[in-house]
Amino acid sequence: MKKVVAVLLALFSIFSIQPATSATPVIRIVDIPHTNFDGTFRDNELVGELSPEGKLGKAVFAKNRSATWVIDAALIDEIIDMSDGYLYKEAPDVIGQQVASAWLEQLRIATAGNPIVALPYGNPDSSLARKLSTRDLALYNKSAQSRLEEFFNRPVISQNGWGKGKSRLSSGFQSLYERQQDLLASLTKVVAVEEITTLQLRLGRILNPLLDSRDRAYFSYQGRDATTKVAKKLRIVPGRFQLTSTKVEVPLTLVNDFETATVVSLSLIPMNSRVQVENVNDITIPPKSLIQISVPFTVIASGSTLVLAQFITPEGDRVGQTSRLNLSLTVIDSRVAWFTTGAAIFLFLGAIIQSVRRIRKGRNEKQ
Repeated sequence: MKKVVAVLLALFSIFSIQPATSATPVIRIVDIPHTNFDGTFRDNELVGELSPEGKLGKAVFAKNRSATWVIDAALIDEIIDMSDGYLYKEAPDVIGQQVASAWLEQLRIATAGNPIVALPYGNPDSSLARKLSTRDLALYNKSAQSRLEEFFNRPVISQNGWGKGKSRLSSGFQSLYERQQDLLASLTKVVAVEEITTLQLRLGRILNPLLDSRDRAYFSYQGRDATTKVAKKLRIVPGRFQLTSTKVEVPLTLVNDFETATVVSLSLIPMNSRVQVENVNDITIPPKSLIQISVPFTVIASGSTLVLAQFITPEGDRVGQTSRLNLSLTVIDSRVAWFTTGAAIFLFLGAIIQSVRRIRKGRNEKQ
């Protein structure tokens, strides 16, 4: 029965308000990100913003009135982190913790009986987020709604059209953002951990229209570094290998630093025809471990070649980053080998004969 009531309330809220055209005042709880990608606080400006005299404090401590509350769940998560106790410049801020706790309590009071709209997580520019990836925008919407519903313990609305402002993220940073999200999305196909989802959500903050050019660059590069670090947790160790026969098994080391096991296949692509190798399917890598597998290679000709090693899903989708295997191939043709061996034998016999002759000659001279 409670679920039915909750659904009816949500439907009523959706049809009773309209973006931008509503006569009801709109109160926006948004700001720039204040935490880094590792969860540490970049600055401590939220303490002032949350105080009764601050921008966010005035919004919740003002006299109660009917309004539509448009809220960024990423900002709420940051404030919740503060209320749980946090460090700034490696020192605990007890006052900041108390201010955050009081603000969160007042937010619940101020929003009681009013509709709440969940912005996409991180308050990204929705039109730009949709252009870059509808997959990621759907994740931002779903996560923001579920997190706010958990915080307020009641239904909230997830509806397009409530965002405000345009991101000025450059095309270069847009491409960087897309690459990082694609890399993380590929990892989710074989590894299900909260760490990856959290990073996917934090990347959405890069599209926040409140960021200035310096902040856009700062968070873009931070996102790149954080994504690279996570992606390296599932990897093929690169290396150099010397192959000296036509049939040889090359030992490859596979690493899984995540907290859960994974099953992957291994794609191996030579960059020239000097060597042949087949993919390896259904490899199980336990959590927090590295394993070594032997991969058979067939050498066609001497020289050197590069082999690109990549994890793939059973469906053939690429996973994680590509590793480079540098092979040095020194294989001697069998006819050359027989000729060389025969010549060595004749040289050895010739040396023996010469030694015998010297011995005999020495004996004759003594007589």
